[in-house]
Amino acid sequence: MAQESLEYWLYESPNNVAGNISLRYREELDLLYRNNDFQPVWMDHFELSKAGKKLVSSLRHTASDEWKAYRYRISKLQTEIERLSNQPKHAAAIDVLLSDAYIDFAQQVMNNELLPNNGELDHPSFKKVAAPPTTRISSLDVISLLSQSLEQGKLFSLVSQLVPKHKGYERLTKELDRYQEIADSGMWYPLDINTELTEGDRHPQIPRIRWMLQSYGDYHQGSLDWLKPQQATQDPLLLEQDYQAGDQRSTYQLDNDTVAAIQHFQTRNGLTAHGRIDQATLERLNVAPYFMAQRIALNMKRWRYLPKHLGERYILVNMANYRLNFIENGESQLSMKVIIGKEKLRTPVLSETINSVVLAPVWNVPHRIAKRSIIPSAKANPNYLKEHNFKIYEGWQIPAKEIDISQDIDWDGFNARENTYRFVQAPGEENSLGHVKFVIPNDQSIYLHDTNHKELFRYKDRALSSGCIRVEKPFELAHALLKKQNWNRDTIDKTIQKAQTRAVRLKEPVPVYLMYWTTWVDENGQLQVRDDVYKRDQIHGESHKLDSIVL
Repeated sequence: MAQESLEYWLYESPNNVAGNISLRYREELDLLYRNNDFQPVWMDHFELSKAGKKLVSSLRHTASDEWKAYRYRISKLQTEIERLSNQPKHAAAIDVLLSDAYIDFAQQVMNNELLPNNGELDHPSFKKVAAPPTTRISSLDVISLLSQSLEQGKLFSLVSQLVPKHKGYERLTKELDRYQEIADSGMWYPLDINTELTEGDRHPQIPRIRWMLQSYGDYHQGSLDWLKPQQATQDPLLLEQDYQAGDQRSTYQLDNDTVAAIQHFQTRNGLTAHGRIDQATLERLNVAPYFMAQRIALNMKRWRYLPKHLGERYILVNMANYRLNFIENGESQLSMKVIIGKEKLRTPVLSETINSVVLAPVWNVPHRIAKRSIIPSAKANPNYLKEHNFKIYEGWQIPAKEIDISQDIDWDGFNARENTYRFVQAPGEENSLGHVKFVIPNDQSIYLHDTNHKELFRYKDRALSSGCIRVEKPFELAHALLKKQNWNRDTIDKTIQKAQTRAVRLKEPVPVYLMYWTTWVDENGQLQVRDDVYKRDQIHGESHKLDSIVL
């Protein structure tokens, strides 16, 4: 019966599967099911197998951001699965539709087509030769792998390999499910509050605030509140309609538990935790769950930039949170603030390694920075170059002729990209790289470094650099990286005090991951949300940002 039903959809009605869906990969599906003796791939006795359930959840999570025009037909699949019965033809239809969707999904994963924020041109590559094209995984390659896994009884393992195994990814899937469930409930609608609310205030929409906070995981009643009615679980719409002016019931009062929940919500959204419903808090509460789910799903994709194994020691930077963590054996050993690139000079997402630490570095100023910042300052102040310990050389070759900065300089010659002036800043207190530089091999001149402007770390929003990452605790980070090579803090400090550049190559290069997560789940299981400073969460190129959308 399985063979008869599968053959019907594959050969007799491939354009009307489950009513009106056309199969896209007919030749590939023919090959797959012939290799499998026309037995179902994803079904087991009229139910989805373990691998089938894993595939459906992976397709749903992937398509939830609506970043691309995904061709999985996940809505239709879910509808058919919900009404699945013991009819062979219906089960076979679901099976071939899942196989059709799997081919699309597997190709996207294997060809790295699910990596958002690729192709940004804020920092053009300085490489002269383009990278050789990579071999694309075809639909027939996907079928070959799928057939092999079926023969070996490893279908679930194959499907599982298509999604990241990192805990951070898995935690986000639970939050995605949470917000999709809220959106599907039909109970959510935005708050309409025109005045700031503080503890003790009354308002007809307090029950709705309480319901929202409970739905988002922020509201937890106190230890003695079992004596009170379960306010957060009551229908907020009915309570709101039941409110009358001067109503003294506690249901409509901003009580201690609700204030604590508001503070919890504010903290994990990067807001000041004062417990009041002010404009900033109201805007965050009014982000529709549907759009929050989109945002979470998009951030889940950013985990695909990371390798399966991060390393015993590694550096993880979350640009959206302006923070760096040095991880060793799965635990954060060092945490610090960072400064990232400006909105028009966004720091790129990178997965590389730090291979050396430079103490008392010189700064070879990139052409774009010299043109934008150094030359205008030198034109305005004839002593600027000398005051800031700059030298100028003709061209980037070594050795190069030094130009006398005490003489008039022909700045027009700097406009040409070839054979241009090279600005070099000597080590010292004025050096823009500070006292330490952490070298990351890449073709965009991006690296980590100290800074001579420590005061900037006081700002909450720190998208202030020209693209590189400035670190708050450079000496501690240098020591963490070099301690295995018998460099202590005293040795590092003495080397820097000599103001003589010293590059120390790491015997064991340390992975560094420059990531951009505006949503993530922290070690306490709390969903954290931050502003989309780089506008990378925009869907379909829309001009709005997701964290300001309300319905």
